[in-house]
Amino acid sequence: MLEEYNTKIISYPDGSVEIIKYKSPRLRGSLDLKSSRSIEADNSEAKRKQRALDQAYRIKRKLKYYIASNDFNLFWTLTFDDKKVNAKNYAHSRKRLSAWLKYQREKYGKFGYLFIPELHKSGRIHFHGVTVNFEPPLVEARSKRTNRLIKKHGIQIYNAENWQDGYSTVSNIEDKAKTSGYISKYISKDLIEMPSTYNQPRYFVSRGLKTPNISYEDWNNKQLEQLEQFKPSFVVGNTSNETMEFEPNVSIYHLNTSNGQLSQSESPETVYKLKD
Repeated sequence: MLEEYNTKIISYPDGSVEIIKYKSPRLRGSLDLKSSRSIEADNSEAKRKQRALDQAYRIKRKLKYYIASNDFNLFWTLTFDDKKVNAKNYAHSRKRLSAWLKYQREKYGKFGYLFIPELHKSGRIHFHGVTVNFEPPLVEARSKRTNRLIKKHGIQIYNAENWQDGYSTVSNIEDKAKTSGYISKYISKDLIEMPSTYNQPRYFVSRGLKTPNISYEDWNNKQLEQLEQFKPSFVVGNTSNETMEFEPNVSIYHLNTSNGQLSQSESPETVYKLKD
């Protein structure tokens, strides 16, 4: 059964809320089974590419929800030494990562994590990830040539002695939104379509991570008017053929909620984008 909605509400554990307002009502629910099968049966090149893009988008959205909902404090990049691991074999690489994470939790206690693969142009795989409540031994990274401390954007870089399958860098997370964007960009159509990733997980998360509460609602005019007192942070729309004015189709608001009341701590700079 299909249900109509014009507002999607994502409520995070810290009290922040993301409200997505649609100009035209949308539908959600179960498609007819026969219709769904006919869509899956279409294996044209264009359809395959679109399915890969849609899957990448869904994964990116999940990663964003996880990072926004949890207090991750360390950012990791783990690469493989070709003498130890065949980094071009995705299944083998991800098993080595999973084994390492399992051993670290046994040694240091349970901690939260999220890791995603990055596909290099060479075909090699390495992993980026974030962790919380994980405090293994870390050493300050230094230049081999000058012995000076290595920093990126003013943030000290560390190496993890407990990663022995290759090279590691670790840094403290200072901006969750930037971290979310950085990690998500590696979930690409090329990664989804990589033959060795078929029927393999494309991201890895520990059990027990917090997730936002998501609801789909059909707001009335009064509710929509109340939302318009706030300033959206992102708007997607079209240019009217008649007036040549920008007409919003989707507006995204980042707000706070307390006792059921919405508020906006600061007025964002609205980004406008023309729909392709």
